Amino acid sequence: MFAPSPLEVVETNFVRLAPSHLILHGTTCHPWLQDRAYSLYELRDVLMDEGTPYDVRDAAWRHTIRAARLSQDWMVGALGLCMPALRSTARRTCRGLTAGGVEAVESAILSEVIHRVRTINMDYARLVWYLTQPAHRAALSARRHELEAPIPTGDPGRQEDPDPGIQGSPDLLLVSAARVGVLSKAEAHLIARTRLENVSLAEEAAELGVSYKALAKRRERAEARLISAVGAGEVMIADALVCSQGLHEQRRELRLLVTGAKTRRKPLSHRPLPRAS
Repeated sequence: MFAPSPLEVVETNFVRLAPSHLILHGTTCHPWLQDRAYSLYELRDVLMDEGTPYDVRDAAWRHTIRAARLSQDWMVGALGLCMPALRSTARRTCRGLTAGGVEAVESAILSEVIHRVRTINMDYARLVWYLTQPAHRAALSARRHELEAPIPTGDPGRQEDPDPGIQGSPDLLLVSAARVGVLSKAEAHLIARTRLENVSLAEEAAELGVSYKALAKRRERAEARLISAVGAGEVMIADALVCSQGLHEQRRELRLLVTGAKTRRKPLSHRPLPRAS
C-alpha cells in the first residue's frame, strides 16, 4: 500500500477537522452568506462557485488567515480551503516524477502556502491568487531540482565478493561517508531521515526549526559531495564493514545516527496535528 502524499495528508486532516473545529458564521463573515454556521469544507464549495462575489471570497479568506496565524488546526483549514488549486498545481508539476519527487514538490507547495498565510497583507484583493501563485512557482522550482538531481550510485567493481544483502546498501554507504568525513553526522542524519526513513523534507525542516528551502539546499550540497566521493573511490560500502559483525553494528550505528537516541521512534508520514482548544 502506498503512503499518502503530503497533499493527501492535509486533505484527510482538513476533512476530519472541518465539521467540529473549522466553523464560521455566515453573516458574521459577510452579509452575502446565509445566517448560519458553515464548516470550511462546505464553504470551500461556496467559494469555488462562479456566482460567489470576490469580496465574499476575500472576507472568508481574511477570517481564515487570521485564525490560521493563531491555530494549527486553522492552518490546516487554510490549506484545505485552497486545496483544489494546490492539487491542480501538483498535477501539472509532478508528471513523470518518482514518488520521492512528488513528495518533494508537494512539500514545497505546502511550505510556500504556509509562509504566505503567515505573511500576506490581508488588504490585498483576490487573496487566494497571492497564496497560490507563489506555490506554483515553488513547485516548478522543486520539480526542476528533482529532475536535475543526480542519483547517488556506488561502484560495485571496486568491492571484492560483495554479499548480495550488502551490495548497493544505501544505509551502509551513509555510515561509511560519515566515518571517513565526507559527510557530517548531521548531513548523514538528514539524508537517512528524508531518503530512507520516509520522513518528508518539510517535516524534518519543522523539527529542526529551519526553512524548507534552506534544508533542501543543505541536503543538495551533501548529496553532491557524496556522489563526488563515491565516484572518486573515497567512499565505499566495504569501508563500513570493519569486522565480522560489521553489518549488524553499522546498521545499528545508522539507527542511532537517524534517531539521535538509544531508542528508535517509528517514522511518521506527517507531523501530528494538535487540536485547537
